[in-house]
Amino acid sequence: MRSQRTAKRRMLWPLISLSGLLTLPATLQAADRQVDPETGAFAISESAEVYAGDGQIESGPQSPSASPTRLALEDVFSASAQHFPAIQAAVQETLVKRGEITRALGAFDLALEQDVLARTSGYYDGKAIENRLVKPIPEANGRLFAGYRYGSEDFPIYEREYVTNGGGEFNLGAVFSLWRDRAIDSRRFGVSAARMAEQKSQVELTMARLMTQRNAARGYWRWVSAGLTYNVYARLVKLAEQRMEGLERRAAAGDVADIFVTENQQNLLRRRALATNALRNFREAGIALSLYLRDDTGTPRIPDSQECPDAFPALPTDRPATEAVIARALSARPEVLLLAVDQSLEQERLRLARNELLPRVDLGLKAMQDIGPGSETRDGFETKVDLTVSIPLERRRGEGSVAASQSRLDQLEWETRLAEDRIRTEVQQLANAIDTDIEFVRLTRAEAEQARLLEAAERKRFAAGASDFFLVNLREERTADAELRNLEAYLDLMLSMTDYQATAVDFGALGLEPPESFGSEPSL
Repeated sequence: MRSQRTAKRRMLWPLISLSGLLTLPATLQAADRQVDPETGAFAISESAEVYAGDGQIESGPQSPSASPTRLALEDVFSASAQHFPAIQAAVQETLVKRGEITRALGAFDLALEQDVLARTSGYYDGKAIENRLVKPIPEANGRLFAGYRYGSEDFPIYEREYVTNGGGEFNLGAVFSLWRDRAIDSRRFGVSAARMAEQKSQVELTMARLMTQRNAARGYWRWVSAGLTYNVYARLVKLAEQRMEGLERRAAAGDVADIFVTENQQNLLRRRALATNALRNFREAGIALSLYLRDDTGTPRIPDSQECPDAFPALPTDRPATEAVIARALSARPEVLLLAVDQSLEQERLRLARNELLPRVDLGLKAMQDIGPGSETRDGFETKVDLTVSIPLERRRGEGSVAASQSRLDQLEWETRLAEDRIRTEVQQLANAIDTDIEFVRLTRAEAEQARLLEAAERKRFAAGASDFFLVNLREERTADAELRNLEAYLDLMLSMTDYQATAVDFGALGLEPPESFGSEPSL
């Protein structure tokens, strides 16, 4: 039976790094200093705390000032939410993505451009210079510009467009795409992709928080269970030690044979071995919990044994309707939200691919004004309109991109369906597990209560001489087995409830605030 329990604990044990040492529980604080020189076994202190059998702790004589503060799950939640490295790394990833949005918006930055022309040889030695401010805008792939240019008279007739009046020429204008690139282009797609990447980082941050709190809660309940399990074994050790004192006195008086003392000594050593193994598990659980329980500086803190609660909390009286939980999970689970962002991004990519199939028709508008002395042909306010048309005769690139995007959207739709089916299954399985675990806790608790009644009755019969040591020992160990089964059932229930809360995206139950937008988003 013990091997089965050990195997189950190993299956449930979290795969996390262990570091540091755990302060000994009060039951073995004296034991570390009192070791049998012949057997090397722990000698449990008379003032040790022992499991009372009903989920409570019985204490021996203690100092009046001893009032340990119990570690609550909320304390672990608070520490892990503020200081767990995975959450902090996810926050930084969000900042990285916000920086990439700003970088993508740089495609629309205002720029100063300059063109210089000088004929350095030949009959003509004309010179021209032009400066302009250019501002790309997202609407219709627009480009606004305003500038000034000057060109000397010494240009051949076929380059007279460089010549200006003596004071130069001021100009302004705009270029717009009327067909291809009007609704979307590579620059606007880059901004959309960066913003969706930032949305994904926000969802991944939420996922990191949920998984961190879930793992923190599981580690906490394993630590509580290990502490209560240790108390069960400590109680067995204490009972065997008390019986040893009585048997030794009776053997010295000739009332019982020495074989009874030897038998009890063997039983005591076996119980001490079990208690030692339980102590190791308690220490390991505390070390594992320290990954999430951190001090104000973010340093892992191993909980003190005195902080372990005396019992598991009361059984839940009800739980939300399964269908309501499924509906909430389908709308809020991070994996569904991530797939939704991927679909939005792929739809934008499909729009860009279809844009490549269109002809290019660009409209240009320009107004000019020369100043200063010069030819009368350049006097007055001038305007120009030009239209540029480009028609693709082969469109394999665009057609291939469209086909790939459509297939990718179909793939994402199937992946979303699978994710939703998995969520429904998880919620239903966990709801069934919780209902079953609650009933199992009640049954094992009733079994433990009956075992304690039988143990007490057998002890009275033993005191009256109507029973023997072997039956009393058997009753004690059956009581311990029943109590351990009750603790394991309770642990299974708490782990199922933790998984249920994470699956249902219950932020409040996991000590989290619902996510909000991470600051203000950069804009054009």
